[in-house]
Amino acid sequence: MTQVNRVKRVQEYVNEKNLDGVLITSRENLFYFTSSSPILGGYLVITADDATFIVPQLEYEEAKGNSKVAVEKFSKRDDLYKRLGEMNLRTPGVEGGMRYSTLLNLKEKLGVEKFEVIDDVIKELRIVKDEEEIKRIEDACGIADDAMEVALESVREGVKEREVAAKMEYEMRMEGAEKPAFDTIIASGPRSALPHGVATDRVIERGDLVVIDEGALYGHYNSDMTRTVIVGSPSEKQLDVYEAVLEAQEKCVEAAKPGVKTKDLDSLARKILDEYGYEKNFIHSLGHGVGLEIHEWPGVSQFDETVLKPGMVITIEPGVYIPGFGGVRIEDTIVITEDGARRLTKTERRLV
Repeated sequence: MTQVNRVKRVQEYVNEKNLDGVLITSRENLFYFTSSSPILGGYLVITADDATFIVPQLEYEEAKGNSKVAVEKFSKRDDLYKRLGEMNLRTPGVEGGMRYSTLLNLKEKLGVEKFEVIDDVIKELRIVKDEEEIKRIEDACGIADDAMEVALESVREGVKEREVAAKMEYEMRMEGAEKPAFDTIIASGPRSALPHGVATDRVIERGDLVVIDEGALYGHYNSDMTRTVIVGSPSEKQLDVYEAVLEAQEKCVEAAKPGVKTKDLDSLARKILDEYGYEKNFIHSLGHGVGLEIHEWPGVSQFDETVLKPGMVITIEPGVYIPGFGGVRIEDTIVITEDGARRLTKTERRLV
């Protein structure tokens, strides 16, 4: 779907809800609707019959060169509010995450009478990716795969977690990534039981479980993947936990297809882990949507009613976390196809 068609859908929404227009300020949504995401941001105003992207003067040339929407500039805040005031936005639609201070300024300076949260229409558009978006996510996943290979070569006894993370992030940059999609997680030994155990100065030891969770931001789109390795020979307990998580992950990917509810995938993972005796140690949802944001629609949890459709991109990431022992997580980014799902991250999942 082109930016023009995305804007048209919002214009339809403006008419449906009898709004004066919609004001968009988040960088992810600015890029989604304009193909431009200036560092200092901007203000996209979509009315029933027009769309205008207003940016700071020093961002004007960048925005003008990339935006698929007409661009205007302002040099002072007073000029910005004067221009917005000319658009008569008395009842505008806004993003749910818009800063409170921005909302107060709109009320004070523009005389806004009522705000309408427009997240539903943005979710409707962004939850299903088009071919270009899927290609960008797939490219980001390829970078993540290359970074993971670097990690698998680097994880060994005597190496600090931060060293592994640094090598991975260097590889991402060299491959063209804008930056890591999030703070790289390298959690070794007992720390592997921490789902968000970002890399520290801990020295990896023989016998450690090491959870490696990373992703790359490329062309404004994210990737996300996790692998778990064991330094040295695994214990019987480590193997058992690993096999439980691997089976849950593989069967959930196999079950992911159009028409399936995301909560049913989460339930399947819990059922499998329960058979191994580890369901109580699965303490987060099965996954989440991936795109312009690392966590976006749909949710993949036991509480989410989303029905999968072709073009949705989600993660499948069951995990088992045992305090004092360690943890295992295996995660892939997948895209829902017409008859199933396709893995976009492809690094070997079998224990190495």
